[in-house]
Amino acid sequence: IKGDDNYKDVVEAGKELMAKMTKVEEALYQTKNESGQDPLNFPIRLNNKLAALLGVAGSGEWRPTKQSEDVRVELTEQIDAELATLKGLMENDLPAFNNLVKQKAVDYIVIKKRGN
Repeated sequence: IKGDDNYKDVVEAGKELMAKMTKVEEALYQTKNESGQDPLNFPIRLNNKLAALLGVAGSGEWRPTKQSEDVRVELTEQIDAELATLKGLMENDLPAFNNLVKQKAVDYIVIKKRGN
């Protein structure tokens, strides 16, 4: 459907939805990690920060420090905000996109003929 003016709005809506979902994913998880060296080249994201905090909090025989607890609260608030954004996308934006696809009667699988 790409390049067909009849479906331009579908393509644009799909791009917008993917961009919004990708933004949430990249806030939660470092998507550029492909090798063992990559964590040094790309910043860690919320899930890695929370996992690292678990290691710090569990490193002794005493309760976590107030600073560790403060960081946990801050990180979980940020994660919860991203998950709320994702929930909104799944409950509102995705159904709206699916309705647009249905209205335009977009075929799910398209096989192009050779030479086209």
